[in-house]
Amino acid sequence: MSGYKFIKLILSMSLVMVFLLSACQPSTTPESAATEPPAVVQTQPPELIKLSLRLPWIVNAQFAGYYTALEKGFFQEEGLEVEIRPGGIDKNSITLVAAGEDTFGLHDTGSLLLARAQDIPLVAVATFYQKHPGGVMALADSGITTLEDFKGKTIGFQEGGPWMLTKAMLKANGISLDDVKTVTVQYDISPLLSGQVDLFTVFATNEPLIAKTQGKDTVVFLPADYGVPTASDALFTTEEYLKENPEVVQKMIRAIQRGWDYALKNKKEAVGFLAKYDPQLDQNLELMKLEAEEPFILTPETQAHGIGYMNDERWKTAYDVLRAEGGLEEDIDYTQAFTLEFVGK
Repeated sequence: MSGYKFIKLILSMSLVMVFLLSACQPSTTPESAATEPPAVVQTQPPELIKLSLRLPWIVNAQFAGYYTALEKGFFQEEGLEVEIRPGGIDKNSITLVAAGEDTFGLHDTGSLLLARAQDIPLVAVATFYQKHPGGVMALADSGITTLEDFKGKTIGFQEGGPWMLTKAMLKANGISLDDVKTVTVQYDISPLLSGQVDLFTVFATNEPLIAKTQGKDTVVFLPADYGVPTASDALFTTEEYLKENPEVVQKMIRAIQRGWDYALKNKKEAVGFLAKYDPQLDQNLELMKLEAEEPFILTPETQAHGIGYMNDERWKTAYDVLRAEGGLEEDIDYTQAFTLEFVGK
């Protein structure tokens, strides 16, 4: 055999051996690769948006829905990290939100209209009390059962929302302030219980319950039931924040709606959340308050449009009351104080 043929034979045999060896190796096809565990990819959760909510007053059942939203994680589920800050005499939510110290606040619709009259650019985005709980009460055994019975009686009042609304209610129903006697009182209901006054301005979700704990039944006259429909507990922020963060506003409203829905269905648990932030609360009294609040928050309108619903009519009524009774001395465009963009969605 020539050298050339020998070399050719050796090369041919080498190729055959390579082929045979390759055929005996473990498969590296995609089917084999599919049995390997997938690679683990580490992802960071999205960063929560930090903001604050300033209450108009100290911790109590009026704010159960907001604390419930916090404790149940509803804010966090919307991507929000919310700090709820109590209010007080020296901690006004309107002032603090306007100054940028807080992101959102809660306050009375009338107070927000007065802020607008001072060119403070705040905008309400929802109202969580469909009926304002401000009004006037009498003892159940006083014989006062209608507005006509007010004539000749003495009304104890404090300046503020309930008294403004009470005056508007009397005027709307043909009763003059000249038909009654008035005297300023403190917030302690003792003058009513002792007979020094016949009627006393109140919040229907508070003072009547205090009277009941002292063994006294009462009758409450609400302007909302006598031709003066207004709302309360308005959630607001600044015009600038609203313009730049509409999606955050919607998330905030949605979480609070869930908070109130849960709180009203689980009242005892919701009161327990409040006690976490103020251990000195009388939980039995706060439970009574929360039960009394339900019809002011849940109405046929909220059943149709959702908790926090607003409409133009109630804002117009609040504006008219301020013009007539509350010291608003000039006309303003009341519609600038609120937006209907977010509620009812």
